[in-house]
Amino acid sequence: MTIRRATYEETQRILNYHLEVLKEATMGYVTPSREKAMELMSPFLHGGGYYLVQIKNNMIQGWVGLGQIIDQNTDETVGFINEMYVLPPYRNQGAAKKLCQAAFSQLRAKGYKKVQLNVYAGNHAKQLYEKLGFKDITTLMTKNLL
Repeated sequence: MTIRRATYEETQRILNYHLEVLKEATMGYVTPSREKAMELMSPFLHGGGYYLVQIKNNMIQGWVGLGQIIDQNTDETVGFINEMYVLPPYRNQGAAKKLCQAAFSQLRAKGYKKVQLNVYAGNHAKQLYEKLGFKDITTLMTKNLL
């Protein structure tokens, strides 16, 4: 098993999964469409974001998207995990944890002192993120008025 930066071709393959990733990650809050997926991913990729992939036997098992953002509360530039996804056959085998740890190492090597991510309410990945030391900063709440 290897974790490394995705090639251009691998990145294109990852982008083919974006409807599935969007559906799972947003817990039904976002209606998945190719346009919405590209609207969310284009700024990430054009802003220098990239993927780390976990590969075994020449098969991508999962990936994590890395980039940077400006923390709107502190104006500090921080590392950002844009996306974490493990393909269903490879889940519950530690891939997400290994990908996160590789992401932390890369971001630390680039000089970032913090890493942030967004996770939707109800997403089971939040438990992993909490085990890895992430803490809630804010909660976006919604109420239907109709």
